[in-house]
Amino acid sequence: MAEPQPPASHTTDRRPSPDSSVPPSAIVRYGKFLVVGLTGVVVNLAAFVLTVDGISGTPVSNFFSSVLHFASKTAANPLLYFVASAVAFGVATFWNFALNSVWTFKTDADHKYSPSRRLGLYFGVSLGSLSVNEVVLFATETILPPLIGQGIGIIAGSAVGFVGNNRYTFAEVRPT
Repeated sequence: MAEPQPPASHTTDRRPSPDSSVPPSAIVRYGKFLVVGLTGVVVNLAAFVLTVDGISGTPVSNFFSSVLHFASKTAANPLLYFVASAVAFGVATFWNFALNSVWTFKTDADHKYSPSRRLGLYFGVSLGSLSVNEVVLFATETILPPLIGQGIGIIAGSAVGFVGNNRYTFAEVRPT
């Protein structure tokens, strides 16, 4: 004979069922944000090299030799790298916004803002990250290769980007 089961209201298992829509924890979201950011780093660095190649007149077919050059030399023309960094920022920001929208911050809850407003907020928060990136690039331009300075700048701005986007850009409507 089977033992009697306690009523459902007395169960001690408080874990949500797999089908419930519990938002992911901040740690899980930050992990996803970093994964998206890593793909954005690749996009950013590729756009950076291609922009420098395009502005300087170097053929795009020299992409890999350009990467090696930027990874081993200090800045000969810092203004060129600032322009390329800004272009790379724009390309990577669109990329990251799209991925973060469909994966990192995807939720069943309603967002506080429309998609176009979220894009504007995302760019605004990302400008804070770009500011950090540019300061690092400027501070390292004479002692490190520009591609290394760009990479360090991207890393330095990630925390600013996550906090701002988690708190503002992808804010959810709070139940009243």
